[in-house]
Amino acid sequence: MPLLHTDLPPSQSPLVSVQPSVVIEIEWALASGENDHYRADHPVLDAMYQSHPDLLSRVGSIWGPGEAISCGGFMELMLLAHNGGLLFGTDAGPFLDGLGELCTTTPADLGRYLITETEEDRQAILARLSRLRESADLRRQYVELVRDMWEAIRPDWERLGRGAVEVAVAAREGIRAKGADWHEVARSECDFGDLVDRTIADLGPGSELVVVPAFFTHKGLVVDLPGIVVLGVRTDITGAQARARTESLARRLKAISDPTRLAMLDALRNGPCTITEIAAAFALAQPTVSNHVKVLRHAGLVTDVRDGTRRELVVQSDAVDELLSNLHAVLSDRDAGRVARLPVA
Repeated sequence: MPLLHTDLPPSQSPLVSVQPSVVIEIEWALASGENDHYRADHPVLDAMYQSHPDLLSRVGSIWGPGEAISCGGFMELMLLAHNGGLLFGTDAGPFLDGLGELCTTTPADLGRYLITETEEDRQAILARLSRLRESADLRRQYVELVRDMWEAIRPDWERLGRGAVEVAVAAREGIRAKGADWHEVARSECDFGDLVDRTIADLGPGSELVVVPAFFTHKGLVVDLPGIVVLGVRTDITGAQARARTESLARRLKAISDPTRLAMLDALRNGPCTITEIAAAFALAQPTVSNHVKVLRHAGLVTDVRDGTRRELVVQSDAVDELLSNLHAVLSDRDAGRVARLPVA
């Protein structure tokens, strides 16, 4: 795993802190809407966008071509939060409540900051801030999008992300408290080269580096904001993403672990059937069949269709194919080294 190295003199070493940021979690979720490979790399976000296709289209349409950022993302969100003193922490409420006002009060000219970005991306970010200040309609759409994104990711954040981040923050803070060099505290699977060193040197003595372990991150980020450099790192200490990846698989395997349900699924592969027909074929009471079908339906393996007055059950072929593919991915020898490559904080 690459470490960052520097030739800075000791007097210019930054002040270092390790903090969570729910705003950066939201930003990564939004950025994933613009990057297929981000979603492919993060099964939790991929599942979220599959459940909320409207968010995918809204993320992709809110900004015009002249406001596009080369790597995607909603970096202006971090600027808005930082301007309000709300960038760090795990409570999204204050930031979401104040976002509309922050859009009108955050300066659209940040002077020498955003030196980590290309000039084209920097201008695109500043253009976004200007439009948010000028357009009440855009502000409304923007605030609604950010709120809706938070509501979409909040269940996974509470279930998986918060715990992973808390553990990672504590681990890196423990490293910092022992007097480790800031490069060790900020280690990342992303090799930023000398970008962080140059940015800190440019900000001068007394600059602050904030390391932000994030659950929804792709690999990492580095951005300078007024007075600080933020370095986002990927963290999955608790194996939360691995659990999320196999959660759906385990639920489906549990559904077909019952031999009767597995036989029903096999029978439905020959064609649609009603519950009455299944009950007759298996010599079971209809309520018993209904209970079995409920489990299969909840696992996404079967669904209902109407054919005139008939309500038939059909196999969800895509779900079955996905089950087989995921099971192969988990158990096959070709993925034997995957656990060793999980990011470590």
